[in-house]
Amino acid sequence: MNLPEPVMNKDHFTISIVTPSFNQGNYLEQTIQSVINQKGDFKIDYIIVDGGSTDNSLAIIRHYENLLHSGQWPLQCKAIEYRWISEKDSGQAEAVNKGLRLARGEIIGWLNSDDTFFPDALAAVEKAIDPDAGKYVVMGRCLYIDEDGNSLKREHPSDFSSHARVVKIWKGYTIPQPAVFFHRKVYETCGGLDENLYFALDYDLFLRFSKLFGFVTIDRIFATYRLHLSSKTTEISSGVLLEKSLAVSRRYWGEPNSPSYWNYFLSYCLYGGRLGVLSLKKLNLAEAAWQQNRPGAFLGQMLLSAILFPPTIFRFLVMPRLKRLFSRSPE
Repeated sequence: MNLPEPVMNKDHFTISIVTPSFNQGNYLEQTIQSVINQKGDFKIDYIIVDGGSTDNSLAIIRHYENLLHSGQWPLQCKAIEYRWISEKDSGQAEAVNKGLRLARGEIIGWLNSDDTFFPDALAAVEKAIDPDAGKYVVMGRCLYIDEDGNSLKREHPSDFSSHARVVKIWKGYTIPQPAVFFHRKVYETCGGLDENLYFALDYDLFLRFSKLFGFVTIDRIFATYRLHLSSKTTEISSGVLLEKSLAVSRRYWGEPNSPSYWNYFLSYCLYGGRLGVLSLKKLNLAEAAWQQNRPGAFLGQMLLSAILFPPTIFRFLVMPRLKRLFSRSPE
């Protein structure tokens, strides 16, 4: 598909940020502030897509609309266009897609209503994305925070080497969605979210992005990723999420008689295949039993995990702790 290249005129440079939200009033204010507090030589096009919230979300959205429109909010960038809609939708994918269709900026980001940007994140993104140099997608680091906004002292894995590595989800997912920004040509070429998916929405999107565009990694924290009881991440275990993500990954393996298919299939088998997934699900059950103070169930599920695929315990239980022990402390 041949699309005209948008001109990145720094005198009229705009970054669009889309925030989908539904009944996230406990966190939405922090999200909004993290966007409108960004400073730099650019304009912000901020789009909030609310799914018909019944909590205090609309009051919060209107409050910041009034502050910005009345000039009471001190701008630290060239200008902010603040737009929002509130109507029922089919879920997160539809909400994000609505926002993407409305976006006017040369660069686009997607920030969920319980996540936040680090200060100066957009200024770093503005400098990093450069279509003339083939830099269309930029990815930074992402810090996990708890329900109250406190750092959990660990980060979402952040690394990019190739599209093939993204397909190999069984090796681990290393693209932190809140810390990814892309030139609008990427969206116009690859499209938005698959609205038939509930989990692995970002994974599917980034598979399509990485098939045609490389990701530029920036070694600094761009965003926070909030872990709380009502977040989608906590709805299912990592084993079940891997299982659902594999269904998306297989879309990119190619035909069964192709070399790419066998490359992916053999890699999947090397990492345990179906037994590896089942082993991870048993490990997740063991971790839940430990938290619930059920030592018998913990030992039983750990044993089953080890029998199904022994490397699982080392990969998902031992290695993360060793990495945190010897890695640098998050900012």
